Amino acid sequence: MVICINISIPNFHTIMKTCSRCGETKELSCFSKRSSRPSGVQSKCKECETEVRRQYYKPHEYARRKFKLTEDQYNNLMSNTNCQICDAELTKKCIDHCHSTNKIRGVLCNNCNTALGLVGDNTQILQSMIEYLQKL
Repeated sequence: MVICINISIPNFHTIMKTCSRCGETKELSCFSKRSSRPSGVQSKCKECETEVRRQYYKPHEYARRKFKLTEDQYNNLMSNTNCQICDAELTKKCIDHCHSTNKIRGVLCNNCNTALGLVGDNTQILQSMIEYLQKL
């Protein structure tokens, strides 16, 4: 740790620390707190910690573990380019699944996935909606 003294402001001291990853010397506020360390902060700055987490945790890892999919199964599922209900091009891919069994049904666009969720996957409500639309 380095203590910097600003001579233009009397009695002003800034405690600095060097990041173990990027090697930059930064103020302590740039480091996350960690009471078990002698300095009271992490050894890596917040920016470096964020980068390490991004590299370590793949964005899809939560979904892959939740549905017990292998990497190949997940990649195959995500290879779909169109919604399996409305055939729209997928800009945001949603894994549709049965909430009671956790069994995957397919990949949907956000609108179709939201619509199914709003009716609670209830086929009777969906049928009533179809009949309602056909009346008009």
